[in-house]
Amino acid sequence: MTVANELLGDWLDRELTGVPQELAMRVRTALPAAWQSACLTDGAAILTAAAASELRTLLERGCETRWAAPGLLTVDALVTYACELLALAGSNIDAGTADILNTIVQTLPQQGSVA
Repeated sequence: MTVANELLGDWLDRELTGVPQELAMRVRTALPAAWQSACLTDGAAILTAAAASELRTLLERGCETRWAAPGLLTVDALVTYACELLALAGSNIDAGTADILNTIVQTLPQQGSVA
């Protein structure tokens, strides 16, 4: 990481500067209550879990229409920021992105159970 004791809240607030206000709000809202005070080194896992949760909610509600676009953009942003944190940490990108994918896949509803 750029700074070992940096907080996820400080980093993400900087990253969300210039992002459309609605998307920034959705990203922040998707995160767990204590996300701002979490260590940046835990950020990729926190962002990934939030992305998985958001995607599952969208799938359960049915996301085949345009109403789901903002939610899907939120999922995309969360995964993108998680990947960025992997890169900043100097992590193995292949292993890190595989972990992100596996986390998301594990939270998906079983085939046929999506509304």
